[in-house]
Amino acid sequence: MKISTKMMATMAMVAALYAALVLSLHFISFGPIQFRVAESLHLLAFFNPLFGLATVLGVLIANFFSPLGMIDIVLGTSSSAIAMALFLVTKKFTGNLFLSALWITIVNAAIIPLVILVGIGSEVTFAAYITYAAYVGIGQFVVVSFFGYGLCRFLMAKYPRFIGLLYLKN
Repeated sequence: MKISTKMMATMAMVAALYAALVLSLHFISFGPIQFRVAESLHLLAFFNPLFGLATVLGVLIANFFSPLGMIDIVLGTSSSAIAMALFLVTKKFTGNLFLSALWITIVNAAIIPLVILVGIGSEVTFAAYITYAAYVGIGQFVVVSFFGYGLCRFLMAKYPRFIGLLYLKN
């Protein structure tokens, strides 16, 4: 697939915006209780799947600065890639933004607790895993399924021309 220069530049801006949001809000972006506001950018992939690649690249860039080290770079980014793949498949078959967005919460709530526990050198117990899964899941749900989804629905209703700009030709 050929990607236009304009689309490549837009994808780079989305990846940079993701990383900039995470790093500027680092105090709530890393750790057991996290509200990565940048995660709401994953929903851009609903309008153009190439934005999914851009946000996963943004995750990779941001995770290079993670206090958890290499495990966050590898597993944290993999978690986002898996979530994005499921997001796009659900979008294709249902066309439902909310259902698609749930995968971001579910996958990250399943994988990121392991990243945190191993990253901080803690023993991985069932109780610790469930506790951190709840923390991450709540944070992801608030940021993606509440804030991100609400913002997308608002923009779709009030500013359809803006949303139309997201449907850039590849």
